[in-house]
Amino acid sequence: MDTEIIRIINKALDGGLLDKKEIMALLSVENLSPEAFAIQQAGRAFTSQLCGGEAEIHAHIGLDAAPCPNDCKFCSFAASNKIFRTHEVIPLEQVIAEAQAMEAAGANALYLVTTVHYGEEKFLETAQAVRAGLSTDVPLIANVPDFDEDYARELVRIGIAGVYHVVRLGEGVFTRCKVETRLKTMEAAKSAGLVLGNCIDPIGPEHTPEELADLILLARDFEVGFSGAMRRNTVPGTEFERYGNISYGRLATYAGATALATGPGIRGNCTHEPSQLCGQAGANIMWAERGTSPRDTATETTRGLSVDQVREIYFDTDWPVHEGPSQFYPPYSAR
Repeated sequence: MDTEIIRIINKALDGGLLDKKEIMALLSVENLSPEAFAIQQAGRAFTSQLCGGEAEIHAHIGLDAAPCPNDCKFCSFAASNKIFRTHEVIPLEQVIAEAQAMEAAGANALYLVTTVHYGEEKFLETAQAVRAGLSTDVPLIANVPDFDEDYARELVRIGIAGVYHVVRLGEGVFTRCKVETRLKTMEAAKSAGLVLGNCIDPIGPEHTPEELADLILLARDFEVGFSGAMRRNTVPGTEFERYGNISYGRLATYAGATALATGPGIRGNCTHEPSQLCGQAGANIMWAERGTSPRDTATETTRGLSVDQVREIYFDTDWPVHEGPSQFYPPYSAR
């Protein structure tokens, strides 16, 4: 066993903040090596300690699909990928029904996810209608295109608890979004009082430990509510098809390493798509999915799991599931 890797793991477990070189070392270990399994085991122990030994099921509801001008090449909605030719919107009554079903099944947080075509005002109207249809304090989270601080305060006003927003791998190169714009949105969300959900994504086999480490340090600097590791599920026909995907075994090591590297101030560790291997390595936030998905070519995703299916993954990896509103976002009654 590499003594330097063990030293780095123990430093993280003792609450020390890892530097970039140390993070890169964790991310560079050989797949299926003793060091990789040590990182996974330590990530699980660390996250479990920070979160009271509980996992959460978060729920993604995609509201629309469109040829999006932000043109993120890894996304099925990218205009240049020519998968979606028109703007297709999930009917409001269906969105509300999906939210109610996921709430009833025990989802700890509900995410409403849109393309740039959906529009800010329409999102506010939809979110308020969904909120009115819910019967518990389950928090609503916005996963929407870039916005300013005025809009962030509008999200707070209608009861949105947080946003999922990140600087993606290849931002500004394989997307038409500017890194500085993504950062301004994250700053606006924090300034308005929204909890910022985060992940290192979308990871492909071509991404280097340094690229991943830079985004882990960015998440730590922003004091996000949670971070984690998400692999790219390569959409057929896109330019990333030549790279393919990383394995879930490799992603599990990244999940464990991210948990250790983000430190004791960031309690949650997410992954997507749901995976037993990543759960075993410390990922305690996974998503059920309904509606549209940037990883799918169907208007209504056939890839996404149900709340009960995610719960079964947690059962198989010995994670008790938290009951009630998320630990990572304030419940609606607290807004």
